[in-house]
Amino acid sequence: MPNQHVFQRLSGLQTILNGIHQSSVGLSSATIGGERAAFIDQFLSKVLPPIYRFGTGDVTDSSGAKSGQLDVVVEYPFAPSLPTVGSGQSRLYLAESAAAVIEVKSNIANQWNDAVKTAQALAPLKRAFGASMSFGLGPQAQIPLFAVGYTGWKTVQTLQSNLNSCPEIMGVLVIDAGIYVSKSATATGPWALWGLIADLHFVTNSLQSASTDPGAYAR
Repeated sequence: MPNQHVFQRLSGLQTILNGIHQSSVGLSSATIGGERAAFIDQFLSKVLPPIYRFGTGDVTDSSGAKSGQLDVVVEYPFAPSLPTVGSGQSRLYLAESAAAVIEVKSNIANQWNDAVKTAQALAPLKRAFGASMSFGLGPQAQIPLFAVGYTGWKTVQTLQSNLNSCPEIMGVLVIDAGIYVSKSATATGPWALWGLIADLHFVTNSLQSASTDPGAYAR
């Protein structure tokens, strides 16, 4: 039987996130952009372990490829990243320091093409790890990307169909509908938030066994 204590906390988080979105409807794009920050402050940073840092910016790999602007980068804490001078919180991340990427949209159905383009631009970048121990699948070369919409599609089938059309996206969450679909899981209701967290935990946990070589970017 699902743990009702966890369920109740997730229900509260879903209510908070839905309220944030409702308060931004009809406001300027700058204000709506605050939904991304709210998703970090009110959800990710409160649920994931404090070893992770969350930010926005570009990712580059040791070959010199670059992703373009990303909404949320979940930063692995044992590799460096660089601030962008004059750009506030924006950073340049080494591919090995990017544990995962999350694209956060007001309406994922309307902005799906934007998420797909971002995922396709990120996909060619490769993480190069040194010695590692195997945890699950072990550290992967490709940086996993998830898409989140405060609103969007209303059925599991529609999410699954769109996810299948873009193999570069690992999972999709629609907060108000309470639906999460990924390559490995499906969750509904408040458990949809937990589905995303479980997958993020899986892909980030595998990196704890991997070593990085920042010197490769200077050679």
